[in-house]
Amino acid sequence: MKTFNSQTLEADLHRLDLRFATLRIRQPRLVDRLSRSIEQNGQLVPLVVVAERDRWVLIDGYLRIEALRRLARDTVRVELWDCPLAQALLIILVRVQGRTWEAIEEGAVIRELTTRFELPQREVARQTGRDVSWVNRRLSLVQALPEALLTAICRGELSTWAASRVLAPLARANNDHAQTLLSALQHDPLSTRELNIWYQHYQKANQQSRKRMLAQPRLFCQALQAQDQDRAANALRAGPEGAWLAELKRLTERLRGLNKQVPLVFAGGLQTASLQRAWLVMKTLIQTVDETLARYTDHDSPGHSRSDSGPAPQGHPGTQDCPPAEDLTQQRAPGDTPTAATHRRDGTGDATATAGPPQRNLCAL
Repeated sequence: MKTFNSQTLEADLHRLDLRFATLRIRQPRLVDRLSRSIEQNGQLVPLVVVAERDRWVLIDGYLRIEALRRLARDTVRVELWDCPLAQALLIILVRVQGRTWEAIEEGAVIRELTTRFELPQREVARQTGRDVSWVNRRLSLVQALPEALLTAICRGELSTWAASRVLAPLARANNDHAQTLLSALQHDPLSTRELNIWYQHYQKANQQSRKRMLAQPRLFCQALQAQDQDRAANALRAGPEGAWLAELKRLTERLRGLNKQVPLVFAGGLQTASLQRAWLVMKTLIQTVDETLARYTDHDSPGHSRSDSGPAPQGHPGTQDCPPAEDLTQQRAPGDTPTAATHRRDGTGDATATAGPPQRNLCAL
């Protein structure tokens, strides 16, 4: 790249030609910081200009110009480059002062070089020290955006993320929808998170739902937020029991789906050893859950006082829930046999009753 002379001068703001203002993205927060810095410390970095006829074309420093205007300054320090405009634009692609350029800003400058100054992409790549693929990617990024989107980005009305990830793909698929969404966002902007959620739902929605979403993006996001709040309230109300039941229902549906696929997957003698091993892991987990569930729930079942998986108690199986024999003997009258006492308690008598059973069979009463 050819060398050139430069000099630093004081210039009146009204002499500057701001023809490349649309190549830079307006950032109000950064302008606020620049304004405070200039007010406290003065202008530290001069603007870059190139002389053309009786005016100086501003090449770099558009945010500083906005900060100076906010401070009601009439003059500005500039660095005057004695070189053609195309060369100056190539230089600022390489020599970045202040903040890092956005990819769209670089693409806009490259488009200016290839259209207005008719420089081939290969020449732009050579003079900026980049490869041709980098130049082509930056140029394609800008060319994929409708002019209205690019203008909105440069004005700071739309983020580069929203333009490249949502509006540019949407414009390629349906330019009318992209224009409608852009108009809605200019009047009522959405955050990056809200726009991302909106776009995810848009991709899955039918045409009728898309029209409603485009008409009022903010209302759609508010409706989604209300649904999320209702779900959170329901989950809080149901507690862990409700969450467990919901998860169990989901697993049940998935297992039904797997069962339907068994003939398709395992037919034909294919190698299914890895699939069978995976199912064995699942089966083992199901058995483990079943055993754990039994330990915690058997005491709630009617007629059961122990877990089926626990060890059986000692003694006759028919005596597990019977009181000790001595408790029964205390209930008979003096002189009664166990059998007579029992008959008296039941309100019945039998003169032919035999002697009472052995003590170990008392629970049969």
